[in-house]
Amino acid sequence: MLNKSNNPTVQHQGNGKPAGEVLKKHPATATGSGRGGNPTIRQVAASSGVSIATVSAVINGTRYVSADTAARVNAAIAATGYRPNRLARGLSSSRTRTVGILMPTILSPTAPLLLKSAADALHAHGFSVMFSNTEMRASWEREATEFMFDSQVDGLLTVPATGDSSALELFSRARKPVVLMLHGIKDNTMYDVVRSGNFKGSFDAVSHLIDQGSTRIALLALPPDTLSETERIDGYKTALMAAGMTPEPELIQVGAPSESGLSERDGFDLTRKLMELPAPPNAIFAMNQYMAIGCLAALKELRLRVPEDIAVVGYDDLIWTKHLQPALSTVSQQIEEIGRLAAERLIHRLNDEEDPVAATSVTVDTKLIIRASSDRHRELHRQ
Repeated sequence: MLNKSNNPTVQHQGNGKPAGEVLKKHPATATGSGRGGNPTIRQVAASSGVSIATVSAVINGTRYVSADTAARVNAAIAATGYRPNRLARGLSSSRTRTVGILMPTILSPTAPLLLKSAADALHAHGFSVMFSNTEMRASWEREATEFMFDSQVDGLLTVPATGDSSALELFSRARKPVVLMLHGIKDNTMYDVVRSGNFKGSFDAVSHLIDQGSTRIALLALPPDTLSETERIDGYKTALMAAGMTPEPELIQVGAPSESGLSERDGFDLTRKLMELPAPPNAIFAMNQYMAIGCLAALKELRLRVPEDIAVVGYDDLIWTKHLQPALSTVSQQIEEIGRLAAERLIHRLNDEEDPVAATSVTVDTKLIIRASSDRHRELHRQ
């Protein structure tokens, strides 16, 4: 684990361990223990009546060993409690069966789903996982990337937190695969990407608000630090222009970045600012679900009816979104599908090192879920 006070948290997850659990050293049993209490490969060899080289061959699968001999060695491993050093095996075989996963924050509500789906797919193929949370800081992202590389992971899954991809070149120079998740990086020609359809998701949300009769649609935006944010902003503007509307700078409010992305406070404060305009909006699209919650709170405080006075659409269909009052319309991302596909793409690269196919980009569609917060036609019909 890296320095807790100044560096990204790095956790290692073995097969069968819960996502994000830190592996701890357990005291070895007295029986069969070597120096310091840890069973050794020499003890396994002596117990099974074979050479150290044969034990190594059974563990690493480097040459043929008869079924009877392999059974004796495996029985001795179980009896002594010997655990092969995964890193040392990697140094000799060039593989550790470990994959690194980098994410900009674990506070995002989508992060656990993405991490678990990717880890489950990797475990199903016999890989362990080393995880790091980079807190959306460029310096931590670089340091965590270098740590993963120095730890001999076979490949890397990462959600880019910044536009700086130079640290990833460590992997490309060593011919170790990297797959980007959720969004890509600008001018990328080197790394596979499994991304969310951010442009379409934003375009569909704004088009829906226009269909509901909205004429002044505001945007609660994230800082355009990654392609996800840039594409969502572009989708908003394109939908307006497609309907003959002109994007107005005063209707685009950008929050300040934080470790958790954007907070409810951002949504609350920016909504109050929008509603103080001489010509306030009659619809708001929030690029972040927490911002949408803050938006609804501000509108309630202002005693504005949703959606009759102002319609609201958020982004990311979280488990509690439909239980808000009113239930929140939202753009749903297929987060678990993105994690699974990214892991499978990395596994394919690892299993076929000579794959001549250039970097690929897969876009997983979003889905607009319409609920009471934006469905003006249904609400007006009820009156």
